[in-house]
Amino acid sequence: MDKKSKEIIKEVIDDILKLRKKKLKLDINDDSSFFYPNEKSQNEKKERIEYRQQRTIYEYDIPLVKLNNILEKEDRYQEVLEIEKEMTKLQAKKYITVKEFSEIYGFSADWQKNRRGRIHDHLPFRQTLNKGKITYEVKEIETWFENNNISR
Repeated sequence: MDKKSKEIIKEVIDDILKLRKKKLKLDINDDSSFFYPNEKSQNEKKERIEYRQQRTIYEYDIPLVKLNNILEKEDRYQEVLEIEKEMTKLQAKKYITVKEFSEIYGFSADWQKNRRGRIHDHLPFRQTLNKGKITYEVKEIETWFENNNISR
């Protein structure tokens, strides 16, 4: 790769990293239109912020990783390598939690709950008897997305 191309890719990665950080910060602070008088609404606020942050991470991380992988090994950004490691760790699991589902696929816990509750074409899941923890088998989820033509 020539020097000019490498410099351009590095500039783009820098710009995306800056935008990502700025957007993650906005996701936390940009909740001024809501009023949270009680614990339930505070939890809703927390879920809303978490969902926006996961969506932002998903939107920025994939392009970052792809651009970083174009660079030669010695030129790659350590910060982006850490992001890639975290993404790979989540995607390599056989079973994932509701939170991990949101991180990987970008769909909120409410969206998941809605899809699990459907009579036809419901989102496949496992629920433990003790405490009712919900998990998903990654292969089943991938197949479900394909069969229901849902883009992620």
